[in-house]
Amino acid sequence: MPLIKKLLVLVLFLNLTAIKVFADEWENTTAEDMGISQEEFQKVKESGMSKSKFLKLLEVGISPNEYFSEPWKKLGVTEEHWLTEKKAGMADDDIDRSYRKQDANNLTPFISFILPGYYEYKTNKTYLGLGLSTVAVAGIALTFIHKNSETHSIYPYYPLATLVAMLVSAGDAYLGTRYVDNQEAGRFSWNLGLSPEGGPSALLSLGF
Repeated sequence: MPLIKKLLVLVLFLNLTAIKVFADEWENTTAEDMGISQEEFQKVKESGMSKSKFLKLLEVGISPNEYFSEPWKKLGVTEEHWLTEKKAGMADDDIDRSYRKQDANNLTPFISFILPGYYEYKTNKTYLGLGLSTVAVAGIALTFIHKNSETHSIYPYYPLATLVAMLVSAGDAYLGTRYVDNQEAGRFSWNLGLSPEGGPSALLSLGF
C-alpha cells in the first residue's frame, strides 16, 4: 500500500508539473497575437498542442479549424504526409490527386507483369508493347503446341521467353512509375533482343 500511494503521488506531481509547464508556455499569449479567433485559440489550448507546433502550422498557412478537422483522414493519408505536402504549398485537392496517382502507379508494374505490354501501350511505346505482348503470347502458345516429339516434354525456352517478356514489361513499368515526373527517368530504357545463343534477352540501357 505505501508503494502504491507513493506512485499515485508521483503521477499526480508529474501531471501538475506538465500542466504548469503548458500553462507557462501560453502565458502572456492572446488570440490577437496569434491572428486567430478566441474560439480557435481556446481549441488549441484545450487540445494540449504545444506552442511551437502551433506556430509551425501558422507558418504554412494552416488554421486551427482546418487542422482539427483532420483533413488527412478524408484524403486517406497520414498526418505527417499531409503536413509535408502542405509545407510544399500543395492544396488538399492536389494532395488527393498526387496520392491517387501514386497509388495507381504502385499497381502498374504488377499489371504489366501479368499482361506484358500493358504499360508500354499505355505510355505510347507501341512497338515495344507489341513486341513484348507478341513474345509472351507466342511463348505460351508454342509451349503447348510445339513439344518434343520423342519425350512429349515442352521446350523450356518457350516459357522462358514469356517470363522474360513479363519481367521486361514489369521492370519498364516500375522504372517509369518509380521515377515519374523525374527527369532522370529518361535515362533508362529497355532493349529486347536475342542473346548470342539465340534465346531472348532483356538489356537495361543507361543513357548519359
